[in-house]
Amino acid sequence: MHHKPLALLVALFAGSAHAAATSFADSVPEKAEGVPLAYIGKTTTAATALTLTFKPDGGHDIGALPQGGKLQVLLVDDKGNHLVASDYGIVGWAQARENKDAGSEAFPALETVEDKEAYATIHYNPQLAEKRDERYYFANEGEDNPAIAGVPQPKKDGEDDYSETRHRLLETALAPGGARYHVDCSPGVEGGPYCVLVPVSKTLPASDDGIGVPENLTLPGNGYLYSHTDDGARYFRAREKWRVKDKDAQNIEQPYYYLGVETTYHGRWHQDESGDNAPENRAEPLKLTDRIDGNKTVAEVAPGSKITLVLIQQRFVEREGEELDYEQRIPAWLLVKTADGKSGWVKIETMNPDNPFPNIEELHGFAG
Repeated sequence: MHHKPLALLVALFAGSAHAAATSFADSVPEKAEGVPLAYIGKTTTAATALTLTFKPDGGHDIGALPQGGKLQVLLVDDKGNHLVASDYGIVGWAQARENKDAGSEAFPALETVEDKEAYATIHYNPQLAEKRDERYYFANEGEDNPAIAGVPQPKKDGEDDYSETRHRLLETALAPGGARYHVDCSPGVEGGPYCVLVPVSKTLPASDDGIGVPENLTLPGNGYLYSHTDDGARYFRAREKWRVKDKDAQNIEQPYYYLGVETTYHGRWHQDESGDNAPENRAEPLKLTDRIDGNKTVAEVAPGSKITLVLIQQRFVEREGEELDYEQRIPAWLLVKTADGKSGWVKIETMNPDNPFPNIEELHGFAG
């Protein structure tokens, strides 16, 4: 795909040049025809260094792919912009430029450590990390609540146990030469399992020390954290990317979230007007449209059919310090591929009797 000189100058002036079809090692469509977004679903590699961005024409940088980096071209729009997913599943619009500071999405070989009690799985770069197997706990019995090495003594029958034990699984840097952290995970008490990054120190941390992070964590050594979890604020299990800044883990928003899940459609959940009874599944077909907010049906999925959930657009995630905004949280748009290769969009939302939530394995209607 060739650009006229003026168009090229404009793109360079804007600081972003979208990745043409020739930016990928394998042939992909240059642009969508007749629809705003066309599904491609092609696994390939980058023919040049790419940066993934939030918007087709730029926006904030999400990640970087080196030449030869594995990716999947998911969508192309009617202007020739390509939406791609990294091998891990981080999604962004491909730009034909390099930004190493965005963090390479081409991960090295990783190793894994787990704590089943804390539901924790940590994938880490062995070149930057050392495994640990140490425990400490907080008695949670008064205002002075120091960390105590080891594990608490079992309580006698009838005695309340408020103690909270952490398992130190790892010591690591997030990037070569960077600050070192312990990764400590706990089954929790009332709040459920959690993990924290604690700066390496000769003393044990206070109970409120550390940076909260998800329990399913990947630390490839590029300066960023990755997670694949369901925090209840979305309809799905999300692949996400985080940066550590100002003693906090900050989420890097993606325009869509990659699912790549083969599953089954069973029907739609119908709730009676009283809301007192459990929702009832009804065997209704699922209509797929040719575009987001479209009304042209391109396929109907019968209950019991196998489908692939390709990606989803659900912008809102309620996190600490954010204002609840239902208009952004609901609805979400899900891209579905049928068993016979057709693809289309379906609108999913909660609390709307005119659009009952679809009964699809791997999705739940309790977001937010």
